[in-house]
Amino acid sequence: MVFDPSRDIEAVCHALERVYGNPSHGNKSDPLDELVYIILSTRTRDASYRRRYDELKAAFPSWDAVSPRDQARIEAILQPGGLAMLKAAVIVEILNVLRDRFGSTTLEPLRCMPDADVEQLLVSLPGVSTKVAKCVMMYSMDRQVLPVDVHVHRVAARLGFSVKRRPDTSQELIEGAVPRQLRYGFHINAVAHGRAVCLSRAPRCEMCCISQWCDYLQTRKDRECSQTATGVQ
Repeated sequence: MVFDPSRDIEAVCHALERVYGNPSHGNKSDPLDELVYIILSTRTRDASYRRRYDELKAAFPSWDAVSPRDQARIEAILQPGGLAMLKAAVIVEILNVLRDRFGSTTLEPLRCMPDADVEQLLVSLPGVSTKVAKCVMMYSMDRQVLPVDVHVHRVAARLGFSVKRRPDTSQELIEGAVPRQLRYGFHINAVAHGRAVCLSRAPRCEMCCISQWCDYLQTRKDRECSQTATGVQ
């Protein structure tokens, strides 16, 4: 079956949900907590960045308590997770910008803004990409957006979505192909699927709950059949 997003995306979402059940990825209901959490997740394993976040919150229960003098302390907390110097600098700089803009370290004023304004403000913050902004919007503000990370990009590309080479350049293509009401479920379940089954290398296609729609699997089967027919192993 050739995958057609307009026809098949709802069935794909339901199949993913039956297996993964809209799992929690530890995301936060407070927008600033979520922003820091997503920053810590960059190029860091899941268990590691969750520990770093918990340790950071234990050291600084309130973001208002963080000052530029604390950057070295934050860096030390983040060191086991990697990119500690960069992440510590970005976090401190974001908190300073928010103090200047809102009078305190908060993103609560964004809750009453329209989506476009929220995204524009978030991406204006130091180190905040479109994907990070949309994670904050989706997880902590209940906005019907679709962050495209490496897992979502890989699953979408293998299904047969129209995509570009990188997640960031595919953001609009993938988000636009998924109806607003399905975006949350598609994102969180595609992340789970990408981590457990649709791996970057050696995907576990035999375990895949959406294989009937998968262009990648069909192409692989066609290639194997062609090789068998010509006697090439």
